[in-house]
Amino acid sequence: MPHWHLSIWITVLTLLAVICFFFAGTPPKSESDYGFTWSVTYARTLGLDPDAGLETALRDLRPDRIRIPAYWREIEAERGVFDFSALDRQLEIAARHGTPVILAVGSRVPRWPECWEPEWVARISDVGGRHGVQLAYLKTLYERYKNHPAIAAWQVENESFFDYYAACPGLTRGIVLDEMRYVRSQEAMREAPRPVYTGDSGEWSLWIGFAGETDGVGVSVYRSVATKYFGTLRHWYITPMLYWRKAQLLRPFIGEVYISEMQMEPWTLRAIRETPLEDQFKTFDMEQMRQNFRYATTLGLPAVDFWGVEWWLWMKETQGHPEFWEKGKVFFESER
Repeated sequence: MPHWHLSIWITVLTLLAVICFFFAGTPPKSESDYGFTWSVTYARTLGLDPDAGLETALRDLRPDRIRIPAYWREIEAERGVFDFSALDRQLEIAARHGTPVILAVGSRVPRWPECWEPEWVARISDVGGRHGVQLAYLKTLYERYKNHPAIAAWQVENESFFDYYAACPGLTRGIVLDEMRYVRSQEAMREAPRPVYTGDSGEWSLWIGFAGETDGVGVSVYRSVATKYFGTLRHWYITPMLYWRKAQLLRPFIGEVYISEMQMEPWTLRAIRETPLEDQFKTFDMEQMRQNFRYATTLGLPAVDFWGVEWWLWMKETQGHPEFWEKGKVFFESER
């Protein structure tokens, strides 16, 4: 056999072995915590009362934990003037229900437009100045909440440099590293340090961008997305095994891997309230919800946080579709 034939066969077999390693099989069954992200700004966008909505969600669903983003743009809308009232209320609601919170902090935190620096930050032209004000904000926020009983962990930034959907002007790796190192250094002085995580894209990232700087990484899972030119794309080819294998291989370098953003709402090209329900249901309907719940239970990872509980409540309270909320209640009850 010619040498070039042999090289081709070796290459093909190697690729097949890699594909089988990452995609074939099923992760071992494991007990997982199930929670969700609750966004004040998204709830408001849907016309919901964010505090009443969170009360309802914690009462009806009784999650193992939740993630709450701290929105810099709202907290420090005017430089040096802080308004923590909305975040205070959310954390107190969680504390009253005994629900642990992962507090997402920084300038890039969950929900559109992804980048949540205040408008006045854009007027700071030098890198050092931006670096200084962001770190000062983080330190102020940490000092306020460092002893809050509801906070079980911190997430510093979210998909910091995954720029496919939104790049955050002025956010540098140096800023993110200083944020992470500050929070970890403060936690290290506590009798019981809380973990410090970051977030990354589950499908389109290697997850190792901040290896050694955090205690773990939360990654996203999107099963059905809308595209401008190709319609609805379903990620049927991405099996739970891919996430599990990557998590096991990378754990020595990046710590615990969990799902911080498991799709449980439509992916739309326009604002959700501007998108007809029939278009929303193209990427997320009851059948997709059932499939996503099944997928979540086979990932073999320590925790899965769902993305879209606000949408479930909006569908129930204003759109005449309570079935999503009811299905969510059944799932959380069955996994409790």
